[in-house]
Amino acid sequence: MPEVLIPVGPGDRAEWVERTLTSAVAISDKVTVYDNSEREDLRGIIEKFNVKHVVDRRMRKVNMAMLRNRLLSLATEDLVIMMDSDVVIKSAKSLLSRVAEQGYAYTWMHYAYTEEELGRPRSPGEENPNLGCAAINLKDVKEIGMFDEKYERDEDIWLYSKLKHSGKRVGPVEERCLHLNTSHLRKDLSSSLREARRNLWRSKYDMMMVFDGLADFTFLTGYSYFGSYYVIGLLSALIPLASLLYIPVIGYGVKYYGGVKEWAYNLIPGLALAISLPYGLCWNLLKMRSRRKGGVTP
Repeated sequence: MPEVLIPVGPGDRAEWVERTLTSAVAISDKVTVYDNSEREDLRGIIEKFNVKHVVDRRMRKVNMAMLRNRLLSLATEDLVIMMDSDVVIKSAKSLLSRVAEQGYAYTWMHYAYTEEELGRPRSPGEENPNLGCAAINLKDVKEIGMFDEKYERDEDIWLYSKLKHSGKRVGPVEERCLHLNTSHLRKDLSSSLREARRNLWRSKYDMMMVFDGLADFTFLTGYSYFGSYYVIGLLSALIPLASLLYIPVIGYGVKYYGGVKEWAYNLIPGLALAISLPYGLCWNLLKMRSRRKGGVTP
């Protein structure tokens, strides 16, 4: 029997948690909620459902890899569905089939942000892993030593890369799940700027995977695409005609993101990601140097 694991934290909305739990108990009779929210309203909602409710203290510093390890330590089955507390899964059949029948170690659904989007086909190159709406084979995750807790963020990309480099099968299903939280949607200037602030530190973890030998080209294409805007800009200062190179680059972005407005709102966080690359490289080089000085093998 598949087991559903759900983390509930201090920032979660009550209505999201309720919809997620309603979805979870429809998928499996075995649902475990790891609750470190320290909120009585959320505790009351959780206890309305027939689920195992594990209460813990709030994390002083958010570490998503550590949170995933704590969550998986509660599992009693090898076939595990992982859901975030703002996700609705209509049916988990495709997830379960990938792991139980096709031998995948890790599979996931991409997000839809409206009911209408649930039927939207997966786009070419849409591969970003997602632990908020996923199924895993716990035996395979244990084989790689569980989550590496130095990856405080981007633990889903780390898991994908680690399993793939270990020869395990990983990949998404065609179906989508409903993401109730639209803060990552980049639908307006405000959300675009919020995502840009997040992207200023993401290169730290992307470069960490490069230094650990886990880099996957799929997840580094953003640096080359958005970095090209800076390269063309510098080149144009020397050769003005080089600015014409922006035409195909922008055209590709508009087509990929589905419109001029969508491209513009994704351009801002993309440029933030690309400009943060030197920070990510320097942070990891300094970390490697300090380990060597301390006699610790990276």
